[in-house]
Formats: sequence, C-alpha cells, structure tokens
Amino acid sequence: MKLRSALGGIFAALMAMAFGDPAQAADYPNRPVKLIVPYQPGGQADVGIRLIAPQLQALLGQPFVVVNIPGSSGVAAMSTALNAPADGYTISYADAGHWAINSALHSNLSYDPEKDFVPIGLFGETTGLFIAVTDALPVKTLQELIALAKAKPGALTYGSAGVGSIHHLIMEDFKAGVGVDILHIPYKGSTQTLPALLSGEISMAIASLGSVSNYVEQGKVRLLAVSTKKRSPLAPDVPTIAELAIPGFDHAGAEGLIARTGTPQEVVDKLSAALGKIVVMPDVASRFLGFGLVPITDTSPKLMAETIRTDREKYARVVKISGAKAE
Repeated sequence: MKLRSALGGIFAALMAMAFGDPAQAADYPNRPVKLIVPYQPGGQADVGIRLIAPQLQALLGQPFVVVNIPGSSGVAAMSTALNAPADGYTISYADAGHWAINSALHSNLSYDPEKDFVPIGLFGETTGLFIAVTDALPVKTLQELIALAKAKPGALTYGSAGVGSIHHLIMEDFKAGVGVDILHIPYKGSTQTLPALLSGEISMAIASLGSVSNYVEQGKVRLLAVSTKKRSPLAPDVPTIAELAIPGFDHAGAEGLIARTGTPQEVVDKLSAALGKIVVMPDVASRFLGFGLVPITDTSPKLMAETIRTDREKYARVVKISGAKAE
C-alpha cells in the first residue's frame, strides 16, 4: 500500500509538471510575476509593457515586475524565459523577431518558438515602417522611386538597423517584389539610420513614424509608402506598398506575451482575458497610438498562434531572399 501510495504521488507530480497543477492555477497569481522584455528600457516595446504591467497588477492582484534583458536579438531573453519554471510566474514579451526572424536566421537557435513556448495573446500591432526620403532624392512618390531605381540599378542606397533586422528584411522583400537593385547599408541600430538619411549619406531609410514625424512636419523628410496592408491611422495620407506596387505586401509587426510550454492552460487563459480587458481601456488605447501601436482586441492564444505560424513562413522566405545570416 505504501508503494502504491508513493507511486501515486510520483504520478501526480509528473502530471502536474506536464499539465500544470489545477489547484495552483486556480490561485494564480499568489506572488509577483516576472515580465521579461528583450529590449533596452525606453524603447517602444518597453514603454508598452510598462503601460500593461500595472494594469495586470490591478486586475490580477499581484505585481508584474518588468525585467529588461536586451541584446543578442532577444535570444538571451528567450533563453531566460525558457529556463524558468512553467508556472506562469515568468512570462515574456515577444514579437516577430523572436518567434520568426531568429529561427530563420539561426541554424542552431537555442529555443524553438512554437515547441518551447505557448502564446498568451497579442496586444498591439505597429503602425508599420515607412520608406522615407529627403529632397536630395528627386522623387515624390513610390512609383517615381521604383522608376529611378530601375533606371540606375545599384546606384541608390538604403539604411537599416543591421543585417537581419526587420528594416533590412522589409526592404529586401520590397526590392524582390518590384525588381529593383538598391544597395543595403547596415548600421548598428535604427538611431544611426536617420542621421545618415538627413546628411545625404544614404538615399532612403526604413523608419518608424515616431522616429521621423518631427522631420516630416518640418518638411525635411517625405514618406513614400508604409509596410502594412492597411494605411496607418496616424498617417492616413501615406499609401501602402500593397496598394501601390505589391498586392498582399504586409509587414505589420504584432506584439504579444508568451509563456513556457507546460504552463497551465487556466493560467494562460487568465492572462489572456486580463490582456483583453486592458487593450480596450480608453487611456491605454490612446497611449498605445501615441507611440505607434494599434491595439489588437482579439487577445486569444489562437490568433497569436496563427500569427506566429504565418510570420515564420513569411520570414523564412524573406530571409532566404535577403541572404542574411546571423552575425
């Protein structure tokens, strides 16, 4: 009887490890939750998460402590999240860079985005990246840019935040789609790209609206097109690449939360439901739009899982086109 009881206890413990402990899930959270951000403090992702974290605390009754683990394109952050217990007390921010681009760039990535993590839910989508030029380039529309690039193959240049960055991949996808040869000039980060554009060092840049809006208002920078399938609500006069040149072209950039595989489903559902309440709060939604993030009201794990699969297929294709390798 003692042996049977001991085996039963071991079996129960193994089941709890595999599928989560329902009793603990019902009580979740009963202590602070660590929320990993794979970026430096102050960036868009960090600002968004620091807006969400106190609302999660208000709804669920425990602090959500933001921990920044920047560098290595998010690999260090994902590895930290992977090594934490699968109990919902360590969750992480993630975007296409972490669930799609890294796996396309690295042949021996330390984590599998779909096997090692489960989606909690998406909360926002970027307003896209814009093809930006100055008066130094004699074009006023995307069609004129394409015509000039075809007339002068290899003569024009564009700047990105580095090889394999989303800026690089969007532009390479655009180049392949319209059949032009524009030279890539990689920088160490997006903060270096705009000064290079303004100084005339490069012909064009791929930039977020927030980084160029002041220069657009001053007439120093002109936006030719945006990378999303729909026009940005913050720049409705700027057409999309999809409507002008490449039907179906879409690099929106969704953002969401993930947890370790094995996290109890009740915990995932509780976090997803809380996220759904947060993104429709008027103050949160308006502040999201203020830094270039459109709230996603469907915070279901199902939608995020579909987005991850779609992004992995898309960026595997784009990385192959670009020839990019992990540096």
